[in-house]
Amino acid sequence: MTDFLTLLTGLATTGRLGELHYGASLPELAARYGDPWDGGRIHRDRRWPHAFGFGDVQTVFCRCRQLRSLSLPIWHGELELPQRAGGSVTLSTRVTETDLMAALTAGGRPWQTITYENLPDQRNLLLSPAEELRVELVLTNRECHDEPPLEEWVLHKAVMWGYDHVDCPEPDRSLPDDGWGAAEL
Repeated sequence: MTDFLTLLTGLATTGRLGELHYGASLPELAARYGDPWDGGRIHRDRRWPHAFGFGDVQTVFCRCRQLRSLSLPIWHGELELPQRAGGSVTLSTRVTETDLMAALTAGGRPWQTITYENLPDQRNLLLSPAEELRVELVLTNRECHDEPPLEEWVLHKAVMWGYDHVDCPEPDRSLPDDGWGAAEL
């Protein structure tokens, strides 16, 4: 079984979590992992971009059905990740800063540490696995806002997004409705 830190390091250094990557096709991912769950519209008055999910992986797709971003809610303590043919695997997601830094250093990809004055209990590691592609790993020093600081910072969330998809091509009207909330209003 693959451990979560290996998958996370792969996401941070390559921008891929299995077949989930920036620009991946929604129909192809559905064929590989099974139908996604519908997360709804991002904007109330527009159908696209649209949120979907595969297991606990939260995704956003453009109207051309290409993956624009994904998010992993690591704070849950475990994640259900999609597997081929609709199956899933549940992995423990507890990753300490020490283990994360060692894995990223071994992965050979540089990162930038970002802190915010108004968020003293958080710091973000920003990586760029490819041009116009970003992965952000959010570390916190608390399990919950009202709990005391931890002895070691832990990973809280991972997010991947890209910048290069400015003009979305029109969807292929010859294809049938994909059934994932994608039909036009």
